[in-house]
This record gives sequence, C-alpha cells and structure tokens, in this order.
Amino acid sequence: MRAFFRALRVDLAKALWGRWFVIAVLATLFSLWLGISQQLRGMGDYLMYNDEPHWAGMLDQALQGSFAQLSLPALSALPAAGLALLELQAGAARSAIFRVGWQPYRAGKVLAALAGGMAVQIVGIGLLMGLMHTIRLTALGAFIPWAAWQGIEPPVLARIVCGSIWSGAGSLLALLTGTASAATVGPLCLCYGLMMVGTRFFPDTAWVNPFSWLGGASALPWAVLGVIALLLWVVQGRKVRQHV
Repeated sequence: MRAFFRALRVDLAKALWGRWFVIAVLATLFSLWLGISQQLRGMGDYLMYNDEPHWAGMLDQALQGSFAQLSLPALSALPAAGLALLELQAGAARSAIFRVGWQPYRAGKVLAALAGGMAVQIVGIGLLMGLMHTIRLTALGAFIPWAAWQGIEPPVLARIVCGSIWSGAGSLLALLTGTASAATVGPLCLCYGLMMVGTRFFPDTAWVNPFSWLGGASALPWAVLGVIALLLWVVQGRKVRQHV
C-alpha cells in the first residue's frame, strides 16, 4: 500500500504541478467566464441598486456555455492524459516499476490520468466562483450566501466527472495510437464526433450526445467513467509489458 501511495503521489505531482495544469485551469476559467461575461461586467453596479441575482443560475449558464462545452475534452486531458505514454517512450517506466512494483505503478498511472481531468475542472469552477464572490464582496461587503448556490451541485459534479472521462479517454487513445498528441486531440475529436452523430442521427436519444451529460440529470457519466477506467487499466498493463 505504501508503494501505491508513493507512485500515486509522484504521478499526481507530475500532473498537477506542471505548466500544462496551470494553462488548462486558466483556459477553463476563461471558457466559463465567456458564458457570463456580459452579466459579470456590470454586476457591481447592479448589486448596489437592484435585488440579489440568481447566482446558481448564473454559474449553471457558465457551465452550459458553448465554448465551455466544446473546450472541456481537450482542456481536461491537457495536464495528465499523455504522461503514461511519454514515460513509456522515454524508458522511465522500467526504473519506476523496479522501485514501486508492477501493480502500484499501473494503478498510479490510471488514477493520475483520471484525477488530472477532475482537478482541472474543480479548480477552474472554484476560481470562477471566487471571482463571483469577489464581485459581491466589493459591492456589498459580504460573500455570496451558501444558500444561493442551492441546486448547482448536479451540473458541477457532472462537469467534474466528464473532465475525468475525457482525461482518461485521452490517455487511452494516446496509449493505443502511440502518439502523444492524441491525448488532447483525440478526446476533442471523439466528443465532437459523438455530438454530431447524436444531433443528426439520434436527436431523440440524449445519452449519445456527450453535451447532454453535463446537465447532471443522468447517472450515465459515472458508468462511462467506470468503463474508461477499466479499459485504461487493461491497456496500460499491455503497453507496459511491451515496453518493459
């Protein structure tokens, strides 16, 4: 167990302390902000002379914005999805397995890939909420009441889970193709392809379109996440055996 946590800590450090994580978080914040930029621009004056806005509804509008949805797959996969392949190609996997063992190494890589996508969305959403708190604090001298966020949990959780799905899918595609760029381009193309198929050929079948997963009303993203994690576990094991 100690070897597993050691491997996981190293993998998480690579994913969450690199420049790509910072870039992904800032880009995620920008994509979310675009959805409500007009409302936020004059929010300070609005708060001083009008009633309290619907903060949860505003955040949900940001989460459902077109650019925020389209950029979700690539930005979620950016920090961690390609790390497993790059480590195999660089030959560092052999020494890492020798230090921590086969199964801890394998589990650490899978969990780091999934956690990287989650972390991008958690921090990005948290920064946007912090910006909204700052606007209200500047105008009224108090933070947004916790009750004002009531009902926003399902879409927030759905976006976080989808971030993990696309990061895991990116790592899976990179390992299968042996191409590092597939870690970010692959999830974007896959998401866009599913969206087009769902819109054109299955308009009445909501689960085909990945954008419908972001509403938070379905448990399907959790099932997809489980499938991605299982596939990543199997493919990771095969690819490591081929390179080590």
